[in-house]
Amino acid sequence: MNSEAANKNELSKEQRRELQINFWGSLALTIFAIAFIFFSTKIRKISTAKWYDSPSLFPLVIGGVLLLFCLIYLWQNRKGFSLSSEDIQAIAAYLKSAVFFRLMVSIATLAIYVFVLLGLKIGSFKLPYEAATFIYLFVTMTFFRPKGYAIWKIILISLVLSVCIGYGFSHFAKIPLP
Repeated sequence: MNSEAANKNELSKEQRRELQINFWGSLALTIFAIAFIFFSTKIRKISTAKWYDSPSLFPLVIGGVLLLFCLIYLWQNRKGFSLSSEDIQAIAAYLKSAVFFRLMVSIATLAIYVFVLLGLKIGSFKLPYEAATFIYLFVTMTFFRPKGYAIWKIILISLVLSVCIGYGFSHFAKIPLP
């Protein structure tokens, strides 16, 4: 009888893992929300605007709501804070896995695309959006391609997509590209 009550109070391995993922994920999102609010306060204010006309008002509201929901979710999953040595070994194994390496490569290529390629200026030359997009797509698809997949197909797909995206946004949607 006592063993049944103890089993009901204990969480299964899957439930414990879900609580841990929820807790650590909401903690990371809470940190993001705090940074979002901080950078929202740095948005340049228009001198003639009242507080409710400020360009930073909407980002501050979104950041505040996100922070509130993250804190609630963090509190609901507070039992997921503890990590056993088995959990730490599983995390270490994941950090050494090919899946994690591929994730880091995809994040790095996206960061290079956004922060380097889209803003690349050499003298008066600025790399066009379509060229930066082509380079990003080509590098990413080349890295993730299956064995035996032809490079010419990747070049063709990258070229067609970058031209279509660039043309579609600038001509059909009338959105200026970076």
